[in-house]
Amino acid sequence: MTLESALLKQILANGDFQAWNGLKEHYFPEGEYRKLWKIVDKHVHKYHDLPTFEDLKLEIRSRELQEKIYAIETVETDVDAILLLDYLKNQFTQSEILTRIESFVDTQIAIGDARENIDLLQEIVVQVEDRVETTSDNESMDTIELFDSEEDYAKYLPLGLNSEYDFDYKFSPKDLVVVGGSRGGGKSFTCCNVAQSATEKGKSALYFTIEMEPRQILQRICAMACNVPIKRINTKNLSPMEWSKIADWWAGRFEKGEEAREEYNDHQDFDKFHYQLTRNPLREDIPQVDIYYDPSLTLAKIISVVRQKVAATPDLGVVIVDYLNQVRRHNAPSRGGQYEWTEQIEISKGLKSLAQENNVLVLSAFQTNEKGEARFAKGILDAVDAAYSIQHWGDTEPAIKLKCDKMRNGKVEGFVSTMNWDSLRIGPQNEIDPDERAEMKEAMSTGESSYDL
Repeated sequence: MTLESALLKQILANGDFQAWNGLKEHYFPEGEYRKLWKIVDKHVHKYHDLPTFEDLKLEIRSRELQEKIYAIETVETDVDAILLLDYLKNQFTQSEILTRIESFVDTQIAIGDARENIDLLQEIVVQVEDRVETTSDNESMDTIELFDSEEDYAKYLPLGLNSEYDFDYKFSPKDLVVVGGSRGGGKSFTCCNVAQSATEKGKSALYFTIEMEPRQILQRICAMACNVPIKRINTKNLSPMEWSKIADWWAGRFEKGEEAREEYNDHQDFDKFHYQLTRNPLREDIPQVDIYYDPSLTLAKIISVVRQKVAATPDLGVVIVDYLNQVRRHNAPSRGGQYEWTEQIEISKGLKSLAQENNVLVLSAFQTNEKGEARFAKGILDAVDAAYSIQHWGDTEPAIKLKCDKMRNGKVEGFVSTMNWDSLRIGPQNEIDPDERAEMKEAMSTGESSYDL
């Protein structure tokens, strides 16, 4: 008796759809068992029921496979199909890992550098996870609770871009939220605002960036936190008051920052001040924004880094991915690259799974076309819990609009917030929609009443 034979016997003899639905063709070794899986699968799709042994004896023409069916029918086992399926998955997973590790050792480990070898090991983990269903069973209806725990409620976070909107909309630590924008449409500074807002609410943020280097992200967050024009930070052309604000913020990030801050008052040399600070570690008792920069970011790397940070950072409130369209599943190139629509849909599903498995809110930007729709793949919105598209009028209007395109657990409504174009800070106050204001002015000039509008 083999494990494969015992499993098929229990599934077919008992009509066990639950076990059958969890059984993948590639769990079986090449050969007769995979052929039988295809025959059973075809029967299920045609008749919407599992075949009996008598059905298969009549349907199968191959003498070799008929003999296999007779042999499977005689198998005796008392083990449940679900348990046998777990054994088969474990067997397949072990074989898959060993095969990939052997290939890695034979072809790569001797020639790759440290970073490449670590990345490839991460790839192996994600590739095996892609082939094995490891999600836990649904919670029993006898024990399922109606409400989240107080611990889970404490992890709920708003976007932090509009205080009135935040009062009604907070996102769970299992949600995936996406924010869409065109090229140069404000995706990155919106992500920075969400990260900065999370720290103000006592939560740390993990920020993955592909196009912008860590210093650029940190400069934007500094500008928002200190209410200092980003252009003046970029050029180090700051007033004494602005230098003081930034020094306070910078010192607050490090252990023993107060001592270095007092010395800075005397020498006023920021480079020396920075050197003194960085001799100490970042503070662990306050929320921080941790920035991970990688121009060739893959889902495997994101998963690996998030798992490490969740274990090391208890107050991690949000993971930000800037941005979805540029992330690849694996280092191995796909047919259409990262812009292939199937690739992007899988990335979106992967980010949703990441949120659920690590119990942390994930927010990602994505690129939209001129119509405000997701570029390359509208299907990326299928897995998300909330989706927004950014609209603004440039620095001619102190306003930015986030139009809600999807809300899984609530009303589909967006908001318009104030926009400080100097510091790039969004909100948190409401602002009138500039387009609506223009319509009102036009109506007033033509004598139309608000009722006509």
